[in-house]
Amino acid sequence: MGTKGNAFLRPAGTIVSAAILIAGLAACAELPRDPEGTTERIRRTHEIVLGDIAGAPPSPHAQRVLDRVAARLGAHVTRVDGHGEDLLNRLEKGKVDLVYGHFAKASPWAGKVHFGGPLGRRRSVGEEEHVPRFAFRNGENGWIALVESEAR
Repeated sequence: MGTKGNAFLRPAGTIVSAAILIAGLAACAELPRDPEGTTERIRRTHEIVLGDIAGAPPSPHAQRVLDRVAARLGAHVTRVDGHGEDLLNRLEKGKVDLVYGHFAKASPWAGKVHFGGPLGRRRSVGEEEHVPRFAFRNGENGWIALVESEAR
């Protein structure tokens, strides 16, 4: 009997294909990722360091979001007050986890940090309009997704 019809020779290719598929799915299970480990560090230290921009009117919605995120991660929020430039610079360097303030999507910082969606009932705002929102360290997509999902 020839090898063309031999069913015992085909499974090796099937096993390799299945292994590649399983590895691919396992990698996807970890998405979105935090290259700098923000979410995992917060779980480990039980602390979210929030940069609070001086003079930014408080948002009850922002506080509810922070409370829900902290509860999910078993953490508390430590607030650090400061000015916008200083806190966004500290965010970019990973010294704070999140900054709350009133930001325009078109801010010059938009290329250095990620601005989340507007907090509150209004979801559609102009690019230049300063609205309450969180700013995140670029690339910390798991952390961004977690906070943004609680903000909706």
